[in-house]
Amino acid sequence: MDYPVEHPGAWKSLETVSVIDRVMAVLRTLRHRRRGRRYSRPALSALNIASASLGQTEPVLICVTKDAAKYLPSLLRHYRHLGVTRFGFVDDRSCDDTRAILLAQDDVDLFESDVGFKSANGGNIWRDMLVEHYGRNRWFLSIDCDEYLVYPGYENRPLASFINDLERRKLKRAHAAMIDIYPDSPLGAPRSVAALDAPPTATSPLYDGSNYTIGHEMFGTAVRGGPRKRLYGVEMRMTKFPLIYADKATQFAGGSHHGPLPLTRNFGPVHAVLLHHKFPAGAVEDFREIARRGTHSGKSAFYKTIVARSDFSDEADLRYANSRAFEGSHKLVQEGFMQDLRTTG
Repeated sequence: MDYPVEHPGAWKSLETVSVIDRVMAVLRTLRHRRRGRRYSRPALSALNIASASLGQTEPVLICVTKDAAKYLPSLLRHYRHLGVTRFGFVDDRSCDDTRAILLAQDDVDLFESDVGFKSANGGNIWRDMLVEHYGRNRWFLSIDCDEYLVYPGYENRPLASFINDLERRKLKRAHAAMIDIYPDSPLGAPRSVAALDAPPTATSPLYDGSNYTIGHEMFGTAVRGGPRKRLYGVEMRMTKFPLIYADKATQFAGGSHHGPLPLTRNFGPVHAVLLHHKFPAGAVEDFREIARRGTHSGKSAFYKTIVARSDFSDEADLRYANSRAFEGSHKLVQEGFMQDLRTTG
């Protein structure tokens, strides 16, 4: 069906999952769980441990990162504003100032591994190890360094309140659409000067307001579309579950960063949005580097497709007739990008 949805009642149709889809999700979960357990556990060594103690019910943000120095000040400020008091980062051999920045934070636990991202099942094994480190039966934010969680009312209410919304509905994870944001100019054009810790919308305020789809797929409900499909034809799954209650059934390895196990928990309406800061200054070179490394899904096939296009350059302009400027969470609810659990029964 079309996404964003036209009216709040449309979310109800996504709450219905056929018996066949549920059975297939159970069988796929069993298969992928076995696959994940075939991976050996690498070493994960602490470079820095946060000074404050961690409460039993406090959520922890976990993130796998590489050469993310340009994102970190903004990322940390965003999630601290939401009430996050503990961050767990695995640094995958960064060559920039990522480690120096993270080592200077008193609320960050920083780890390194003896293997690289690809050998760690795309970082999923590290995420499982971080969950074990902090303890199960806890809420986790599992994000990448260019992802900013937006939920209804995030501007003025803490993450704990959103978690209460999920628990009231007996949900163990929040379904989020990944919405690519981009500049109001060609990619390589000079941008307005913003503080290092400014929100990404300060320099990339626009997003596609139409031409997405949403539906049930193998790994759960998925959103597809956005500027990468509109301009370059890549059919990427723009869905994640960034806020997740990790109990004994939860597993990242063998599944997907976009669809953790068990898959039966990955179906339903969209509860939040991840503003995906994929097109900052220097984005063209970033895409080329991801394609060169080949460490993302399918050996970075989507990125290779994009960088092979002659029209993907600093002159590329992602704007179109239905580009919209980010105005806040209320607008995303109003436009049908996410459901407000506070208004549902």
